Amino acid sequence: MAQAQTEDVRATKSELIFNLALLSQAPNRPQQDTYVICAFEEDIAHLKATTLESQKLQNLQIFLVTVKSLADVKRCNLLFIQDYVVQKTLELQQIIQKDSVLTVVHRSNKFSEYSHVEISEQDKHYQFALHLTSAKVAGLVFDTRLIKLATNIIN
Repeated sequence: MAQAQTEDVRATKSELIFNLALLSQAPNRPQQDTYVICAFEEDIAHLKATTLESQKLQNLQIFLVTVKSLADVKRCNLLFIQDYVVQKTLELQQIIQKDSVLTVVHRSNKFSEYSHVEISEQDKHYQFALHLTSAKVAGLVFDTRLIKLATNIIN
């Protein structure tokens, strides 16, 4: 029973991340052949157990990549952070802004205040807040459908 609930939560998280990616654009980012979703070693297990890698996003194959250094973040379209403790906050912020990396952070993580999307789980459902100012600085644009679904909009 507990395993089924864990799988349901992972599936929901997978769907949420997929839809966040689908309804967010980075018009300043060069075109790519793949859509790269990244996470640090502490967080990659949260994504590996999902169906993300078997999906396509706007005809681009999704790849999950483990970030081993901050330089690896530059190749990411989306960076997911849940348990990882960010040591070099300013450096990571600069990379995310310069390279238009959509950053999805779990609310329990201290880096969530610097994210573009802050997710939280409540009663086996996910909610999310959009940080519009940080997204604008990074050159990211949210679809109006995503803005309507957000539980909180932070300017």
